[in-house]
Amino acid sequence: MSINQIAVPAIPQACTNKTFGPSDIKWVKNVNDVVTSSAYLRPDQRLKQLPFFYLELNSRYTNSLSKVPTGELILLYQKLDNQSVKCFTHLVTPVDNNVIQYPYPSTIQGWCGRKVKVIAMTGNNAINSIPVSKTMWSCIGFTDSMYDLSWQGSYIRQIPFHQRLSKLQNDIWDKFQPYIV
Repeated sequence: MSINQIAVPAIPQACTNKTFGPSDIKWVKNVNDVVTSSAYLRPDQRLKQLPFFYLELNSRYTNSLSKVPTGELILLYQKLDNQSVKCFTHLVTPVDNNVIQYPYPSTIQGWCGRKVKVIAMTGNNAINSIPVSKTMWSCIGFTDSMYDLSWQGSYIRQIPFHQRLSKLQNDIWDKFQPYIV
């Protein structure tokens, strides 16, 4: 195993002994709970289940939630603490293929979730998070089925193959190293 990879135990059978590396970052998702304009970094019941939680989104976008294979990484970003600064906060991987309606009592009407395992999480505050503007990802312009990082809505977007530049993947992977769970 290289220094740029980490073995993650405790992932259910589909990903047992999976060794993650930068090239596994293939998806990106903006998260926002609509109430506080941030998500998953509040000390609520979602975090009591760490290193697992349900990645939630509007049921209209269930298809995008179902597309992500177990063992591939989703890069999550969000605005934190009602700020306008977008920050990368999590690297997660789905652990099964089940989409659950209303996974939490606080789930917004019409939303569903899929269980993910946290591979890296920047912490429960904006100070430790990784501002998008401080990464190589700040100037990427996704094309085709992707949107610019400035707007994604509730979809989980696959990073098109021609834009999965190892330079970008390595950049964000290196920044998450202190936060590996």
